[in-house]
Amino acid sequence: MSNFVLAEAGLDSWKRFYQWLSTALSEVSPLILILSTAVVVAVLSWIFCRAATRRYRRETDQRLASMVTQFVDERAKSETILLDLDLGVIAYGRDGVLINANPAARKMLASRPIPEKFNAFISEYGRENGMQAALLLGSEKLSGTVLIQDRVIRLRVKLSHFIDDRASSFLVVLTDITEQENEEKQRKEFVANVSHELKTPLTTIKTYSESLLDWGLSEKNSDGIRKDIWRIHDDSLRMERLVEDLLLLSSIDSKGIRVRMEILDFAFLARQAVDRLQHQAQEKNIALSCITLSKIPPVFADRTAMERVLTNLVGNAIKYTDRNGQVKVYLSFLIDDVYAKVSDTGFGIEKDHMPRIFNRFYRVDMTGSRMYGGTGLGLSIAKELVELHNGKINVSSVLGKGTEFTVMIPAARKVFHDALESFRTGTSPVGSMHRSAVQELQQAARDFGFPAVQLGELTTDDTDALLSHVLARDDRTELVEKENVPEKEEQETQ
Repeated sequence: MSNFVLAEAGLDSWKRFYQWLSTALSEVSPLILILSTAVVVAVLSWIFCRAATRRYRRETDQRLASMVTQFVDERAKSETILLDLDLGVIAYGRDGVLINANPAARKMLASRPIPEKFNAFISEYGRENGMQAALLLGSEKLSGTVLIQDRVIRLRVKLSHFIDDRASSFLVVLTDITEQENEEKQRKEFVANVSHELKTPLTTIKTYSESLLDWGLSEKNSDGIRKDIWRIHDDSLRMERLVEDLLLLSSIDSKGIRVRMEILDFAFLARQAVDRLQHQAQEKNIALSCITLSKIPPVFADRTAMERVLTNLVGNAIKYTDRNGQVKVYLSFLIDDVYAKVSDTGFGIEKDHMPRIFNRFYRVDMTGSRMYGGTGLGLSIAKELVELHNGKINVSSVLGKGTEFTVMIPAARKVFHDALESFRTGTSPVGSMHRSAVQELQQAARDFGFPAVQLGELTTDDTDALLSHVLARDDRTELVEKENVPEKEEQETQ
């Protein structure tokens, strides 16, 4: 009942307010009513326009900020690209004034101040190489080389044109071609060395064969004939070795070299190499020894390749050591790597030659003569073969005191362990050595009854058993080799 009374009271209030508003509006003149309406409309329109303007400005500011951010990002990317480029870039405008230059260009110019005018740049860097003359003659292909602090820098200038054929900008590109120039120089020296090495034995063979033909076998005694034939035979062997080296390099380049990986006793291979070269050392009264510092684990390697590496290093040590000198071969292992150090008391190597000692076409003769021959292929071949086994070869030398070469290759257990890891991670084995290791493991897995596809799922015990089976031949090989090692040598190596 009370709610109904309240509702009646509220309705009466609205009726009285409506009657008062009607009376008030009837008393207001039409002109004032129109003006009031216009003011209200104007105020509402102003409020609406102000809100729309604020919204438009806000959207415009957002678009502008987005464009600025995009521009800054693009410029940052461009600057990053210029920073990462191995090419130097210098840009000059239509008026020839410097616009920009990346850090690589400043570094190639040895931090010299870059000329602010293009003409000054050409005058400084294009006078001796003909670029300035080509520009004056109207040539659009401007290129040349300059020597800056023992670095060979190639300069190329690109010209841009408008319709009226007036130059609008100059873009200078700088490239460091020092390595290419050195390689080209080494190739030329290599051709000269090979020509000399082939010409010398060919001349000997030709001379002695002509002597035999001219004099006749009946006019020479048997000793003279034998000496001539032996000389011809020795030089033919020299040519044969050179051709073999060239063919081996060709196989390495074309990835056509075939290796036969097997588990080997690295220490036994080194002792064999030392034994084979003992007669060369004795001819110069050089003390040649092989010292084993610890028990050497087996390696997984190509026998011929390792024999070639060790023979080359020991042979070079004997060749470049004076009479009554010493050459020592140290054998040991470090964590997962087996290493051999070949140390001599020879001439040593100058520091300038050290960075290029393993370059394929580089040849060092510290005696200043060609008495030792060679074409600079031995060390490069040794480096290629060591890296084929995922190993490393390093050199250290003191001029006048001697040189030490160190060869490190991974132990067989590490190679097989890495091969098993490739199964666990699902990656393909890289290199001929790891592919051969995978084949060995698959064969061992079949012997144990493990499916090859499940090698990556083997437990730790199964993995140890599999590796022990693969490496079991090491014990058999060690027994056979000990039987063939003289007692004196065995004691020395221990």
